[in-house]
Amino acid sequence: MIARISGNIWLGGSALAIMLACVSTASAQEQPPADEQQGADRNVFATDPIIVTARRRVETAQDVPIALTVLSGAQVTQPGTIGLTQVAQLAPSLQLTATNPRQTNINIRGLGATPAFASLGLEYGVGVYVDQVYYSRPTQAAFDLYDLERVEVLRGPQGTLFGKNTTAGAINIVTQEPSFTPSGRAEISLGNYRSIQARATATAPLTDTVAVRLSMSDTVRDKGFQTVASTGKRVHDLYSLSLRGQVLFEPGDAFRLRLTGDYSSFEQDCCQGPTTTIRTTRIDGSALPNNFLDRIARFGYETLPVDPFARRLETNRPFDNTIKTYGAAAIADLDLGAATVTSVTGWRKLQYRPSTDGDLTGLDIFVDAGIDEDQEQFSQELRIASNGVRTLDYVAGLYYFWQRIDDDIFVKYGEDAALWILGPAPGSSAASIGGQAALNGLFADGAARASTNSYAIFGEATYHIGELVDVTGGLRYTKEDKTGSFAQVQRGPELSATEVLFGAQAIRNAFAPAIAYDVDSSEDNLTGRATIAVNPSDDLLVYATYARGFKSGGLNLNATTAPRVIEPEKVEAYELGIKAGLLDQRLTINLAAFTQDIDNYQSQQIDTAVAQTAYIANVGSVRSRGVEADANLQLSRSLRLFASGAYTDASYRDFLNAPCPVEYVGLQLTCDLSGRRLPGVSKYSAAMGGKFSARLDEDRMFYVQADHSYRSDFYTTYNLAADSLADGYHVTNARIGVRDERQGWDLSLFARNLFDSEYVSIINPSAFNTGQSTAILGDPRTYGVTFRITS
Repeated sequence: MIARISGNIWLGGSALAIMLACVSTASAQEQPPADEQQGADRNVFATDPIIVTARRRVETAQDVPIALTVLSGAQVTQPGTIGLTQVAQLAPSLQLTATNPRQTNINIRGLGATPAFASLGLEYGVGVYVDQVYYSRPTQAAFDLYDLERVEVLRGPQGTLFGKNTTAGAINIVTQEPSFTPSGRAEISLGNYRSIQARATATAPLTDTVAVRLSMSDTVRDKGFQTVASTGKRVHDLYSLSLRGQVLFEPGDAFRLRLTGDYSSFEQDCCQGPTTTIRTTRIDGSALPNNFLDRIARFGYETLPVDPFARRLETNRPFDNTIKTYGAAAIADLDLGAATVTSVTGWRKLQYRPSTDGDLTGLDIFVDAGIDEDQEQFSQELRIASNGVRTLDYVAGLYYFWQRIDDDIFVKYGEDAALWILGPAPGSSAASIGGQAALNGLFADGAARASTNSYAIFGEATYHIGELVDVTGGLRYTKEDKTGSFAQVQRGPELSATEVLFGAQAIRNAFAPAIAYDVDSSEDNLTGRATIAVNPSDDLLVYATYARGFKSGGLNLNATTAPRVIEPEKVEAYELGIKAGLLDQRLTINLAAFTQDIDNYQSQQIDTAVAQTAYIANVGSVRSRGVEADANLQLSRSLRLFASGAYTDASYRDFLNAPCPVEYVGLQLTCDLSGRRLPGVSKYSAAMGGKFSARLDEDRMFYVQADHSYRSDFYTTYNLAADSLADGYHVTNARIGVRDERQGWDLSLFARNLFDSEYVSIINPSAFNTGQSTAILGDPRTYGVTFRITS
């Protein structure tokens, strides 16, 4: 532990020292008229138009007929934050659920993917893009998103310009570019739970045509949020390091080339959760057979009281998650006068290594279980976009995407597995001879591989009918080929003839069947979007949109008997919106009403016949409809406020034969969920906040900022298990500080989850229908102090 911490701090400290040197060098070369943070604050709180690239062209947010939330880098990269957490808190229509970094899912308007479920054969309905490069696995965005220009959350299908698998929306992350004006910023934050976060960025020209930018973030939280009850060890600590380097080449006004390379590592003793429920009765009030309490009684085991926010865990095995991801990108722009040709090339690689105690008890039911994943991807986009505003504006292009994912899927059973899972032998308190021999030491060793080749051609044009009406239409044709394979072998201690006679081999074959197969699929789809936008005045935009999109079909690459190939999702969406600017644009109000229907909805399901193995299936149709509102108000030069909210009615329209949750065990196998709400979405969500600043003297500014978010309750399992209903919650973040504009320093106090709200990210049922449920908890209150220096 000490070596790991020391190594991380040494690396982060070295990088911070280099950045500070760059900051000093930049300051010595040329002092800018205002510090970078001040500029970032202007981007958040001034009335200047907000620039976006939601349609792959540079436009102002209020002129784009798309429901979107735009967050500046200053809003997102608050001290103490990692990944998309702050984005989700400020964008009510976006909701994150996570069991671990690999099983992190993003939903917009209730659509995207089943909460906290991941499969190498499954695509996601919310596309994540960083500097125009598609990140196919949400795990790749689980790091500190520092040194950003802005984050655009685009709601609704975006498949015409952002490609396949954006049926729910897209998150477009834009980082700060290198600049020919030297500047830099470095900061360090110290907080509770023994946390240290060091961040720095610097940019400077190397020549008249070449500029560079370096950014780093290093976060260590050595005192975790949870405690292992049996040992007192603190877990849920955090070690995160992110590095990014950029080179910008601009030999003239017509051409520019931006090269980017990044590396991130993430390590955490997670993701185990405390018990939230121990169910002992079924839906009709009768006893749940073979429930959790019945099982622990066989061992004389005494479980902890059900008190999840005591944050105490029952485990006797080490657990952690280690992730490394890195990549490179090249963005080239050639200005032809009437249009600009853009090439975006991206390559990325991901390595995920987990270790878990799958039984969440002090028993040895599982020795280990998890999925080691290696992912690699390459993408190439070539497009042309008209410049300026003409009678006909257009974007057209070609796109290619390749991906390969290799998973090692493993389950190792321990000495307590037979008695826990199979129960005692007749007339005995111990497991049967065959059961004990079969499961003690059994190792289900699987390997899965999935490869994707995807090709697309797309185009979108806007015809301006006079000055009042714009008509936009676009189409995208996608052809995709997928191949996959799965193989599982059975390992374990050699069985004697007597053990085989007592059924040991048959039990092994049920829990770890030897299996091998190959599968492939090929599909093509035509998707598109049509919008009519009316501009009655410069301050008002009214629009109506119809969009049709698709999410790629999936492959089941596991030991279940589920269909190998899953049909693609197809979505039809309608949206009406209003964007208004009042009081000389000091007040902006945006409203959107939407309805989206999806056929062949892809959902997680559980195969109870093979050790509770998860798979994906088409379950019928779903619908999401609702209204959204966003408002920003500049009350004065010193005070800006914002508020946003969403009502989302997302439900299964046709899910007749859903596998029933645990409360129906022994009563019925399938349940009709038609008409019931979708998991992973709150019906009501909202965010609000603002910033106030006041001048203390000629050089110093005092400021205070806060944001508050709310989400109503939501289910976290696909079959809407009663015990998976997570309560609604409020979270408040705040920051107060003083900034010296002349000397370039900033000192602030921050708090996240200021009022220590108790909430959960996800609730999961334990394996084998025991009636136990456990949760991944939201972070408790964290606070600290940040010192920043800017030049």
